[in-house]
Amino acid sequence: MDELLFEKIEAYLQGQLTPEERELFEANLAENEELAAEVTLQQELIHSIETESLRQLLEQIHEENFAEETPVVSIQRQRFLPYMAVAASLSLLVIGWWYFTSQQSSPTALYSAYFSPAAGLPTTLSYTRNAQFSEGMISYKLGDYAEAREWWQPLLEADPENDTLNFYVGIASLAEEQADLAIEYLNKVEENTLSVYHIDAQWYLALAYLQNEQPAKAKEILSSLTEKESAYREESQEILSKLQ
Repeated sequence: MDELLFEKIEAYLQGQLTPEERELFEANLAENEELAAEVTLQQELIHSIETESLRQLLEQIHEENFAEETPVVSIQRQRFLPYMAVAASLSLLVIGWWYFTSQQSSPTALYSAYFSPAAGLPTTLSYTRNAQFSEGMISYKLGDYAEAREWWQPLLEADPENDTLNFYVGIASLAEEQADLAIEYLNKVEENTLSVYHIDAQWYLALAYLQNEQPAKAKEILSSLTEKESAYREESQEILSKLQ
């Protein structure tokens, strides 16, 4: 299996595909038995990893809290030990599950679960005649976001209000986990209601606030997105339901 297909399956299982990408992938899944088998295999692997992580967490909690020397107990108390052990195990399971689920719904975890870079622009169209912009777009598509920003930064300094540059530099910054920079660039696009990137900028701005541990601001934008007919409506509702 090639790397791109592996990444596509991984993104599908982790809910990182856009609604359109997910619909296309599931159509292929229904017609391709080999692909379906590979998805099932990866799903089982992920489940095994999560189960093993939870088991290790429970062991860690037990060692930290119950690893003291075994005290001498009376015969009467020994009769209750099995019940106490069951109660302790249940308590550990509840604590472990609570810890596990709370980590999954933290702002940064939600950012990681829902972030995927916006599709890049074709580099052969007329609006990419600027060779420097095209070079940056190629780096962006290859996942080299630092290099993409190096190509685009001089262009942005010459044209600071360019919504295309602000949008893609913002996403490249977000991909590099530089949330403050991403917020600065994406805010410019989000404030421009006439920009073709306006809705997309709102989505990525909300993710930037999640990455920056500012859930209140993220909620405000996500709530706005749930009221619009956009590709981000369903995912915005999901994140809002998971945010504590």
